[in-house]
Amino acid sequence: MPKQINKVVPADIAIEGDAAANVAYLLPLIRSSEHKDSVDRTQWNSTLAGWKKKYPFTYKPAGPGEPLKPQQIIEELNRQAEHIKENVIISTGVGQHQMWAAQYFRWRHPRSFVSSGGLGTMGFGLPAAIGAKVGAPEKIVIDIDGDASLSMTAMELMTARQFDIGVKVLLLNNDFQGMVKQWQDLLYDKRYSGTAMRNPDFVKFAESLGCVGLQVRTVEELPEVMSKFLATKEPVILDAIVEKHEHVFPMVPAGKGLHEMELGELKINEPHHKFSNSFMAP
Repeated sequence: MPKQINKVVPADIAIEGDAAANVAYLLPLIRSSEHKDSVDRTQWNSTLAGWKKKYPFTYKPAGPGEPLKPQQIIEELNRQAEHIKENVIISTGVGQHQMWAAQYFRWRHPRSFVSSGGLGTMGFGLPAAIGAKVGAPEKIVIDIDGDASLSMTAMELMTARQFDIGVKVLLLNNDFQGMVKQWQDLLYDKRYSGTAMRNPDFVKFAESLGCVGLQVRTVEELPEVMSKFLATKEPVILDAIVEKHEHVFPMVPAGKGLHEMELGELKINEPHHKFSNSFMAP
């Protein structure tokens, strides 16, 4: 049996084989809620809604003069793009920004959130955005990225400039490899090793390639700069300088079960039996 099966969560039914072929076999067996023999999922959906209400995504917004929080920036993007969601494609790199993008940008259309998932492919965001823009030139394509992840493939911005591919890079810049730093903060007593970044001036970097470079540092200027970013037709980087010590939750520490996930200031307060037959089962 492949080692990924039962690696973290015990599988009730293990299916081996080509995913595309097996999903094609399974789809006809799934009954819609309108089918007379469909499974009543009302109680399960109610349980999920209760957990979402009890354990929401939370953070403390930055005040005047304080460093921006990454979540605020994505929420502002979400707010300004609310009326054009059907025309927006998001890509991401890998790291904290990837999870914040999934949490705070509410996409509503298939194939409009392009991410490498759990594969850990740092540098994925910009090339993926270029490909998406070439494939759908009428769409607004935004790579939500982190400074460490973008640095893996940043020179691909030259490709975008050379071929007039109008991608946008929303850069959450905390001068760290943020996801690794978070583990070092929480599990290794802040013993940092190899996570601090000595970044270039990303505005000048963009301009040196003939692209547009923007920067935002404060809550007060965020709406105006975000509006310019969305209106720019040329390849553009928005260098958003963010709080260095912000953590993304939930996270599961190494060796822990999903019912032991970290939620920041919130704590899971549920009897274990409530997680039976769920992805959070111990």
